[in-house]
Amino acid sequence: MTRFIKRLFWLSCLCLPGSLLAAGSTEVLLRIGGKDITKQEFEFYCKHYAAENCRKESVRNAFDDFLFQKLKSADMRRTGCDTLPAFRQYCKVMQGELLKSVMLDKEQEEQICRDLYRQSVERLSKSGWVKIEQITIRLAQNATKQEEYAARNRMDSIYTALKQGTPFAAFSPQKEEDTWVPVVELLQEFTDRIASLSKGAFSEPFFSPLGIHIVKLTDTKPCISYEEARPYLMAYLDRLGAEHPALKRDVFARWTEGVLNDNGVQMRLETEEDALLASFWDQQHREASPREATPEELERYFKQNKNQYAWELPHFKGAVIRCVNKKMASRIKKYLKKLPVGQWKEGLHKLMAADSTVNASIEVGLFQIGKNACVDKLAFKCGRLPENDKLPYTFLMGKKLKKGPEDYTDVYEVLRNDYRREQEKRLLASLMQHFGVEIKQDVLKTVNCCGSN
Repeated sequence: MTRFIKRLFWLSCLCLPGSLLAAGSTEVLLRIGGKDITKQEFEFYCKHYAAENCRKESVRNAFDDFLFQKLKSADMRRTGCDTLPAFRQYCKVMQGELLKSVMLDKEQEEQICRDLYRQSVERLSKSGWVKIEQITIRLAQNATKQEEYAARNRMDSIYTALKQGTPFAAFSPQKEEDTWVPVVELLQEFTDRIASLSKGAFSEPFFSPLGIHIVKLTDTKPCISYEEARPYLMAYLDRLGAEHPALKRDVFARWTEGVLNDNGVQMRLETEEDALLASFWDQQHREASPREATPEELERYFKQNKNQYAWELPHFKGAVIRCVNKKMASRIKKYLKKLPVGQWKEGLHKLMAADSTVNASIEVGLFQIGKNACVDKLAFKCGRLPENDKLPYTFLMGKKLKKGPEDYTDVYEVLRNDYRREQEKRLLASLMQHFGVEIKQDVLKTVNCCGSN
């Protein structure tokens, strides 16, 4: 029931001190609309958001993604999207979570949480635990009769819709059914309604000091495990704010004094903001945004650019099959030869289901030399064949590909990404022209792919 527990301390931090921006490299990598973007920002992005794509040979691709995100977010900031209340609230919550990661001793917090569970589980379990969902229309303590009347009418309409079969989630998008809450900690108004509900049922509208509600009982338990109680206990600790027992007092003091040097927090916040704004941009430009390529388009693109996908190392395309002996292998091979490669795995399973004497395993795919010991030994004559007592006989079906992929499916994921990037070039060029982008190519060449922070 996380909405009942306010994370007042963490979420009250509306802006990070300027000193968090201090320290680290300030070497300018590019300028967008006159704003400097440092090399350190891109290295941080590589390390935390594009680690898989940041091999030396693909730094340029990672940079293009980084630049595209920056341009999209800049375009949305130009329209004022970053000033919308919903966006600012998201940033506020995100900032609170980031500050927690810096200011809390996570090991100590975990131990405190376990101690709390041991100390309080008996008291909290006195009336049992529940999972609930709620629909709430908040009312101020000094709400007028007219406001109460309007809220009641609105909630009565919702209640009628629920009784007619409308899903609860239609009015309660922020579900809380995964968090167990002790009944003793609920407002009395909630406790009274829950007491008369069966699992899956919902109450009639009712008032509390917070407003007017409909509550749904999702589940009940007399007692719960530590793992189940942990979200509730962590929320309780969050509510303590500056009195949190796992708070790093020295770090907190530096932060309150404005002398906390932690670039990582600020860059993480900025990157997350950019990503959210970029997603808004994608929604607004859905028609112009890159679409998923069809198989025909990918095949055509592959044929036009086949030389770009040549391999430095040989590959084997086919299947690695293990079975009990050579005789069984011959039978399996004869059966699978009648089927296309894409049906080999399913075909072997069907054969095993139809005949209990057939016992085998199969791995179908594209195998680069050095990636599979069986392929290395049987196809490329190197290494040692691993032993398998249950399925001692191993054989291959397929062929070696020395020069490169045969068709687009052999490099599907790479090809798919390249095709998307090709589509993005037009959008990227348009945004770059609008914002007057300046890229420091000499600085880009010095980027550390492992990143910083």
